[in-house]
Amino acid sequence: MDARLLAHWLGAEGLRAALEKSKKCSVDLLREVALSLDIPVTAKPKRQDLVDEIVRVATKRIDRPVQDLLKMQREELIRYFEANEVEPQELLDLLRELNMEPGREGRRNLLEFVARELSETGRFVRIATHGLANSS
Repeated sequence: MDARLLAHWLGAEGLRAALEKSKKCSVDLLREVALSLDIPVTAKPKRQDLVDEIVRVATKRIDRPVQDLLKMQREELIRYFEANEVEPQELLDLLRELNMEPGREGRRNLLEFVARELSETGRFVRIATHGLANSS
């Protein structure tokens, strides 16, 4: 089983659901998949631990060492992250690995993005609901 290909097709949550729900994914198969991804496996691994590690490793899009990333310019990094479709969680994990936390500006941008998206979605829901109520 190619967990990286499945992750590319299904995304992290889809891969997790597939591994957790499939009757074909025994602990032995999960162990084989984990080993193929160079994940160290204990003698008696827990199924959920295997799934968690497989999802974490298989969905990882940053394939360059941190030292290489540190040599890149801002625009190069942006192109690299976009070309590899790096997920926000992986970017946050990278920052944590470097003992960096998004500062006030990053947090503010995230808050504004979430507020804008919720507000826009809410507006469409209200318009749709109001429009349906008037057409009845």
